Amino acid sequence: MVDFDLTDEQRLMQKTAHEFAEREMRPLALEYDRKGTVPWEIIRKAHAL
Repeated sequence: MVDFDLTDEQRLMQKTAHEFAEREMRPLALEYDRKGTVPWEIIRKAHAL
């Protein structure tokens, strides 16, 4: 049987990504959508995770 549960490391990364998105992306998402621009500064921060 295949185990689809996340490892502890994967759960930590998921939590980190979620918190980052809530803190850094969500507040500005509508603005970037309206402008049709890419938030490169935020993308670089996410890459550093």
